[in-house]
Order: sequence, then structure tokens, then C-alpha cells
Amino acid sequence: MAQSANVSDKSKSIKKKVLTSVEYALICQFINEFGGGGLPMDCELNMVNRVFTDIEPLALVCILQTQLYNKVRGQHWRHDNRAKKLLKNYDDQCHLYNDNNLLTRMACAESINPISLCRLLLQEKYDLRQRPIVSQLLKHPHLINDARLAANVQQCSYSDNQEGPITDLRRRIIGEEYEQKLKQLANEAGIYFYDERDLRRMGYDKTPDIKVILPFLYKGLIVNWIESKANFGDPKSHKWNIQQQLLSYCNRFGPGIIIYWFGYHEKTPQLPDNSIGITILADFPDREHLDFMQMPELPTPV
Repeated sequence: MAQSANVSDKSKSIKKKVLTSVEYALICQFINEFGGGGLPMDCELNMVNRVFTDIEPLALVCILQTQLYNKVRGQHWRHDNRAKKLLKNYDDQCHLYNDNNLLTRMACAESINPISLCRLLLQEKYDLRQRPIVSQLLKHPHLINDARLAANVQQCSYSDNQEGPITDLRRRIIGEEYEQKLKQLANEAGIYFYDERDLRRMGYDKTPDIKVILPFLYKGLIVNWIESKANFGDPKSHKWNIQQQLLSYCNRFGPGIIIYWFGYHEKTPQLPDNSIGITILADFPDREHLDFMQMPELPTPV
């Protein structure tokens, strides 16, 4: 009885990674319609804890990131043209509040990411047009000569889960974590491979996360490389990955696997673009589906 209860609890804890078109559309609709003057992290918490509780949380995080990125790109010109007005609003109000959350509240009211708002205000206030200089101020707010503005910028860094130095660091760490997970699982499966560092020493520029030394079969398909993506594979993002990376891998090394650890859209594996030799998975392939080349035994010397 206790064993069946454990199995039941385990099945409940498994979150869905492969999303149907309907499920994906509902998530995108929720993101686009999310209101109430909240930040993107409020939208994320609502999706993960209240609305889409049966779906892999990191899939929801990635879909939110993609949707908001596309939205920001579409509205950038509008916010850029309002930079003067936004700076004036901040200057008019900053002396009325004795806290560091003014810019965060303005970001909610303007439906813009806090770091995007900081970037606009810094560019306008200090007449900065070089993005690296602005990024330096965002990363090190103490360099801003206005103490109150510096404190507000720092608070925005803590409140923005879409961009900024803290968010960039988190994504880089997660990406590296799953690359290490891929190598560990490949070693445990008995796969011999070169990693990116090995391939770069050999003179390759665009390199998959692991290049298999001896190709193997996955469900009858030849595998020469595996790419790790700590992301969600929607069709548009996957097509971009093909153009930027996977096409080069297939041309140079042959067919391979891309793992979207946080899941993918059901239509992504069906894209005709995959016909060049791309297999899409949401986890490392099961050992039972792998067939390895058997090396012939050398004859015993007489």
C-alpha cells in the first residue's frame, strides 16, 4: 500500500514538458493579457503556482521570456521616443518618495521591464548612446553619480527576472549546469565524446556541446553529436537555432540530437527543417533506445 502511494505521489510530481498547440496558445494568451500593474515576475508566479500547475515551471519561465522579448522588440521605438517624458516623470516624483521603488512602480505603470526603463533613463540623463557603457552602470549602480537613482537602479535589478546582470548570470549558470548534466549522463551511458573545449583545440569554430567519437543509433537514427538547450523549444526559436547552429553541425558532422531540457511545442519535431538530420528530445535518451557500435575483438597473438 505504501509503495503504491509513493508511485502515485511521483506521478503527480511529473510536470508536462511537451505542450500541445492549445496549451501553448493559452499560456501565450495569459502572458499577453496579464494585467493588474504587475511585474513579469508576478506573471511568472501566477502561472507556476496558480494557473498552469501541471506544466514544467521552467517551460513557463522560458515561454514568458520569449513572449516578453518579442513584445519589447515591437515596442522599443515607442518607449525610446518617450525617454524624455519618462525621465521628467522620474525627476518630478523622486523627491516625493523616500524609498528605492519609484522606478519599479513606474515600470509597472508603463508596462515595461524595470531594467529596460533604467536603460532608457540612463541613456537620456547622461546622453549615453553606447550600450556597453549603460550596461556597465546597470551592472555597477554605485558608478551612477546620483545616489537616489543608483539605489532605484539597484532595486530594479532585484525586481527584473527578464533582463539585467543578475538575470543574465542566472541564465548562464543554468545553461552550464545542463551542459554538465549532459556530459555526466553521456558518460554514464558509455558514450565516448569530445566536448566544446576539445573541438576548439582541434580548430573547429561552431561546436556542439558534445561530438560523439563513435556514432551510435537512437531508435535506428544515427547520432554524431548532442546539443544541450536549457530552454523551451517553440517552433520559431527552434528554426533560429537551426540557422545559427544546428545546420552547421549537420553539414560538418552529420545527424544529431538537440535536447530542450524544459520541453518543446508538439509541432517543433514535425518541422520540415529537421529533415537535415535533427532529432528533438526533452531529456537524455533512454539507454534501452541506444545501440552502440561493437568494436571487433583483436585476434590473440600466437
